[in-house]
Amino acid sequence: MNKEKLEGNWNQLKGKVQEKWGKLTNDDLDVIQGRRDQLL
Repeated sequence: MNKEKLEGNWNQLKGKVQEKWGKLTNDDLDVIQGRRDQLL
């Protein structure tokens, strides 16, 4: 997944991540969003 695609689909991706790993909060995902360059 490239950076532009991740940026464009972040909200959709957050929902899918929360479905799969329900313990993650919006705050957790906001931290991940701030570090998404490290994920790529």
